[in-house]
This record gives sequence, structure tokens and C-alpha cells, in this order.
Amino acid sequence: MSDDGKDDGRAPDFAMQRAVEILAQVYEANRARRNVPPAPLDRPVVLANEALVFALGATTRADVERTFGVAFAYPMRGWHTYAAREDGQRYFLSLFYGAERGLVAVEYYVPKADRAPTLAARDYGPFRLSPGDVALGASTASLDARYVTAVGGPAPVVYAEAYEARWDGGVAYVMGNGGRVERLGLYAAT
Repeated sequence: MSDDGKDDGRAPDFAMQRAVEILAQVYEANRARRNVPPAPLDRPVVLANEALVFALGATTRADVERTFGVAFAYPMRGWHTYAAREDGQRYFLSLFYGAERGLVAVEYYVPKADRAPTLAARDYGPFRLSPGDVALGASTASLDARYVTAVGGPAPVVYAEAYEARWDGGVAYVMGNGGRVERLGLYAAT
């Protein structure tokens, strides 16, 4: 084809034709794959540090406030957020409680919004997602087999990578960019 879109009689570029065939095969293989969540774990995933274990449905607001004090309402009404300092980095710990269900969501993450509040970060000790001992800043390649590519989970708008582990009471997400973990989240099943 010439630049004006007319057929100029040249033979097709076989390398390009082969590349298109390979891409079509990859597309068809992925299209045939079912969008099914992984098998559930036999125990809940928790976020823990030296002072407290954050377990969905079990940890209460009173437990958290007794250990960490009163939180700041961020990113919106209903969320309770603390600024944590770990390994010289500033992270946010955000919690959401149900009326009578205790903790229903917890997120530990690198704040990305330019308008994130300038809360004073406190050293609460390292937080880890368990099982798997997953930490912020860790390599996503180091995740164990319990964490698989997320199915129907977070869209790749802020995070290019998303992994999940499910259990009967909820789902855990590990999200990141550039091969590094930037957000840990636990959400109760609805």
C-alpha cells in the first residue's frame, strides 16, 4: 500500500503478517480463558503489626482506637485514616467499620493524591499481610502462589498490577506499579 491508501502492487510484508497472526493467536487463547476467581483459602487474610491484628468482622473500632488513638476522616466520610511511618516512608492506614460487623475494609497504601492530608506520620511498626508476609515496597514477583492475578478486581487506572487471595469472608488485594507493592487491601464479602 502506498501512503495514499492505494494498492501499489508490492508484496505483503511477511514479518508483519506473521506478527499479526501471533497476536491473533494470543488474543484467541486469552479470550477462551474463563474469568473465574481463584479457589478460596482455608483461612482469612489479615493485616498485622506488632500491636494489632486487623481481621475483618472481628477487629472493632474500639480495639483500633485503644491502640492507635482517634483517626482522621479521609478519603471520605466513613473512612478512618492514620499516617504511618515505616522504613523512612510515609503510608496511610485507612479503615472502614460496619454498623455491627466490626472492620469491613482495611487499606494500607502509599498516598498518591496531591491533596492527601499532611497528617503527622507515627511509627506503628511494620505492617504485613498474612499469610504471605506481604509488605509495601516488596517485589510483586515475590508474592507466593496464594496471590493470583486479580479477576474482576481493581481496574488498572492507578495500579498496573493487581493480585488477589479470597476466603469465605472476603478478598485481599495486593496492588502495585513497576513490580513494587504500593497498596494492600482487605474487603469483607458482601
